Amino acid sequence: MSAITVEELVQIAARTQPVTDEECGTCSAEAGEPCTQSCDSRGEAAKDKVADRIGDLPRADFENVLRSALEREARGDEAPGFFWVWWAVDAEAEARGMSTPVGI
Repeated sequence: MSAITVEELVQIAARTQPVTDEECGTCSAEAGEPCTQSCDSRGEAAKDKVADRIGDLPRADFENVLRSALEREARGDEAPGFFWVWWAVDAEAEARGMSTPVGI
């Protein structure tokens, strides 16, 4: 698997939509219509897609992603999709036994 950047992950997360056959119970988007940018259902789908992309990264590649994500989080990055990337990266770091600094 080739290395991936946080910016690529943010783009993936920002474009991800949950697959629904009925109205979204969170944001009320109609079936087949995109959920709102802040919809929790959309966030869960984005987090899962990012987690799939980073779960098998070699340690060194994941450390690069983690470092970049930490830097963006420390700057208060509010780019659409970044919150979900941070959520997935933080969970993966915890699963790998890599602690992230508190408050960053």
